[in-house]
Amino acid sequence: MDASVQTPQGNTKVLILATLAFATCFAGWALFSPLAAYLKVEFKLSSTAVGLLLATPVLLGSIARVPIGVLTDKFGDRRVFSVLLLFGFFPMFIAGFAHSYGFLLICGFFFGLVGTSFAVGIPQVSQWYPKEKQGLALGIYGVGNIGSAVATFGAPILAESMGWHKVFMIYSVPLLIMAFVYWFFSADAPKPVNAKPPTFSDKLKVYKSSHLIWVFCLFYFMTFGFFVTFSLWLPSYFRDFYKLTPVKAGSFTAIFVFATTFARILGGYLADRIPGRRILIVLSVVILSILIFLNLNVSLITSLTVFYLMGVCLGIGNGVVFKLVTEYFSKDTGAVGGMVGAAGGLGGFFLPIILGTIKDYTNNYSLGFIFVSLVCLICLSFMEEKTITKMHKKVANVA
Repeated sequence: MDASVQTPQGNTKVLILATLAFATCFAGWALFSPLAAYLKVEFKLSSTAVGLLLATPVLLGSIARVPIGVLTDKFGDRRVFSVLLLFGFFPMFIAGFAHSYGFLLICGFFFGLVGTSFAVGIPQVSQWYPKEKQGLALGIYGVGNIGSAVATFGAPILAESMGWHKVFMIYSVPLLIMAFVYWFFSADAPKPVNAKPPTFSDKLKVYKSSHLIWVFCLFYFMTFGFFVTFSLWLPSYFRDFYKLTPVKAGSFTAIFVFATTFARILGGYLADRIPGRRILIVLSVVILSILIFLNLNVSLITSLTVFYLMGVCLGIGNGVVFKLVTEYFSKDTGAVGGMVGAAGGLGGFFLPIILGTIKDYTNNYSLGFIFVSLVCLICLSFMEEKTITKMHKKVANVA
């Protein structure tokens, strides 16, 4: 950074706006899931058709984080976030007029792009804060994941009273409002006056600069992927294994979601004070131990306790990973954050499918726990100190 430009010491307004915008996008991104039962009846869909409907916005919103992250580094966070919010409004609002499965699928394809919002806010928030405060700021920003809970709890209530068509229209309005609010009241972090604007090829070169990017991708595939996986898996697990009612199973799962989401703040706070590598090693060992422990026939209370502990560990891990992204790749946070975010989204897409397949073919939840524990072991194998130190030096040389 140019000597004439001082390091920003924080911007509470930008942090609040980014978090609210992220939550708004996440609520819309997750809207198909709570409405799936109504859409299945309306269009007489098979389970495969429902699965495709649910997967379309999730998969697109994950993969598109990479180019959106690159665009954010090039054109600025305020512009990209505002345009993304405005763009998401139209297909979501139009989805309320859908009278065929194909039309709804097309709408979902386009408003699925709002799922890339995480890759936009990460560089903006991090660049407004000094290194010693970036972890906490990014942890607070990550609370925007709570938008999925807003969709899960609010959409069915609205659908029962107004019909599912109007739910899309209602949830699209906050996107439109936030687009204008973000454009007029948010701000990009200050940059050097004489800095040469990076080209797309310049931004893409970062993916070849260090294998450390792929280590972060692997860990976020685990932490965020496990979060999404168990958020989807736990209701069925509690119903089948402990014979709970759907309402109780959903309530216990909601606690897991809230614990994981708000633990991101703690993760960012800890990463500002303790080396992220140490934290990730401890978290991986704890998560691995929990997964092994769950293969035992434990009581419901014990099961809930360890699942909530794992949720806290996953939330802390989510916060730590993105603190490390900003620490090692401060000049390319958007591009690298987009790739890491995409890896987490793909973890949330593929892992539930794999675990569901294991359960269908074996009628056994234990083998699913064993499978995800292998992911933890793979992550731990990449955290050997000499390997990380070597990768760190390579990043420093490139920078």
